[in-house]
Amino acid sequence: MRHSAVQVGLSPLLGLLLFLSLTSRAEPPSEAVPAPEWDAQFQRTNGWVGADGAYSIPLSQEVTLWLFGDTLVGEVREGKRVNVRMINNSIALQRGTNRPEFFHRTTRDGQPESFFKPGHGKSYFWPFHGTRTSGGLYLILHRIETVKTGNPFGFKFLDAWLGHVANPDDPPSQWRITQKKIPFTTVTSKGALIFGGAVMCDGDFVYIGGGDSRPQTKQAFLRNGMVLARVPAEQIGDFKQWRFFANGKWQTDFKRVTPVFPGVASEFSLSYQAAIKKYVAVYMEGGIFGTILVRLASAPEGPWSEPRRVYRCPEQDGPLRNFCYAAKAHPELPAAADELLVTYAVNSWDFWNLFKEASLYWPRFVRVKLSAASAE
Repeated sequence: MRHSAVQVGLSPLLGLLLFLSLTSRAEPPSEAVPAPEWDAQFQRTNGWVGADGAYSIPLSQEVTLWLFGDTLVGEVREGKRVNVRMINNSIALQRGTNRPEFFHRTTRDGQPESFFKPGHGKSYFWPFHGTRTSGGLYLILHRIETVKTGNPFGFKFLDAWLGHVANPDDPPSQWRITQKKIPFTTVTSKGALIFGGAVMCDGDFVYIGGGDSRPQTKQAFLRNGMVLARVPAEQIGDFKQWRFFANGKWQTDFKRVTPVFPGVASEFSLSYQAAIKKYVAVYMEGGIFGTILVRLASAPEGPWSEPRRVYRCPEQDGPLRNFCYAAKAHPELPAAADELLVTYAVNSWDFWNLFKEASLYWPRFVRVKLSAASAE
């Protein structure tokens, strides 16, 4: 489970989130429909049996890489998950529209363990977005530490790392992975500046979107503002080449970055959609409020439109104390010219419901009509 706060788990904050969720239930127009045929591709009864996150990166015209956060490995029997172990990340490779093949690592005693691991310590990685260039596969890895077990928000963000896979066309078990710390992160008890929520290749550049919840941003009533970094696609691993958008200009000081729109979630997507000749940002309202939002712009820097509600996740209003989050688009997946396939995750305020109710904690797909989302 991921959230835009630096450290969450305190009851006053959770109470505020619940209140805001209950007061944010206006039904959006019918601009998206479920895609159960895609849901079915990811649902299994043995091995990989659920996860959140669900970022995707095209490795080639035929192969899509999927990146997952906390992952359940075990069995589904009679609607429940049994013999399950939770690991902190996993991946999958999907060829065309075939069922994905899932991967994680295994301990010496045969137990599943995370695919990506920090070099030392008790922390772990949640893989966020990334991109493939001629130099290999680059991934944003957020390093996390658990502070309260059994709580969906019982974690804190530590820092961000750039993972590099030099040989992404080889089987994942043979990947050569290196990591280096991203120096453009600020975390305090009052807020944070964190990059990696979305990555987009556009022309000669890679754009890295992030969230800014620092005090100066919140003072401008921008809540968690969406911020942008940019780097030449073939130099993504050279941090000296990164630039940051601040007050209408690209410059070198990441601390001066200014948001291009307010209220982004920690996980989102950015893409250019030729059918409407617009850049599209997709994210979940309030991070966990269950309504998928779309914003449009003529350039990555904006100006961005006001958010448009396109889909209310039905699980959000169910009886199991659910919440929905992690909405993002997957523009590389096959869809109509004026559509985007979008995923979201469904979790529960009661952690044990993930085991009692196997209907939870799978990627959920919807088709968003861009022509409707772009209508005035």
